[in-house]
Amino acid sequence: MARLSLGSLAYRFGLYEHLKQFIRRLNYRRNIRVHEAVICIPSIHGVSCHVSEPWMIALLSSLLQMESGVFLDIGVNVGQTLVKVKALDRSREYVGFEPNPSCVNYVKELIKVNAFENCILLPVGLNTADCVLALDLFSDDPTDTSASIVRDFRPNDPIHSQVFVPVFQFDSLNAILGEKTFGLVKIDVEGAELEVVKSILEMLRRDNPTIVIEILPVYNEKYRSRKNRQDQLERIFAQLGYVILRVEKTPSGDYFGLRYIETIGVHADLTQCDYVVMPKWKLNRLEAEKVGSMWHSTLGSATL
Repeated sequence: MARLSLGSLAYRFGLYEHLKQFIRRLNYRRNIRVHEAVICIPSIHGVSCHVSEPWMIALLSSLLQMESGVFLDIGVNVGQTLVKVKALDRSREYVGFEPNPSCVNYVKELIKVNAFENCILLPVGLNTADCVLALDLFSDDPTDTSASIVRDFRPNDPIHSQVFVPVFQFDSLNAILGEKTFGLVKIDVEGAELEVVKSILEMLRRDNPTIVIEILPVYNEKYRSRKNRQDQLERIFAQLGYVILRVEKTPSGDYFGLRYIETIGVHADLTQCDYVVMPKWKLNRLEAEKVGSMWHSTLGSATL
């Protein structure tokens, strides 16, 4: 509350940039409660993990009970999902991919101060080739959550800076990861979902994990590249025998349930861009675990 008040006063008197620079010099730790766990959140030169998206905590709480195996986090950023997973299931084995070095350095400290065990953090992105790509940042935040390796993904937003990052095919890293079975996958990669899914395709065929994925809106038909990529992604899921469920939320951002959709389509609603994608045969298990409070489907209707 004090920080919010200071921010308001700083804006009012034109001192916000000075305040922001001052905060970035501060290093401190604070404890927060996530679900029923106490998590230590470090702040390092202004970088801190903010545990937002309450709907994700409720969704993961059910999915982690439904799915055994390793949790694969593709697009770790500053550990927002890591914190939720460890708060819900501290012993769950976790593998994370993150190409942004500023994020990697922070998450290493986050893991250390909380003594999180069974964590592997790989400082690379996933792609269809082993190479180096430009990560476009659209703000002065070195951990910018909107940063993307997809060229011209945000054509109307000026690029603030670029970081050159390594990306690998998932299969190129098998020797490092060893023999693992993945039960749950989270993908949040700001437009690079198609390359990531292609990269982990053999693992999807082998392990049949459930996927929690953000797919940002196409907005309108003018964005043909986005629509084409989205269509390709849907075809891959269909070929795998996966179905797409949209995460529904309350106006306050809490979890409400899952809605079966035949296609993502063209829309501009940022509250409707989170999905659970899973093999069709898992739907009965989904209902048994009561993962949602509502269920609308052309496959049938039931209340979860």
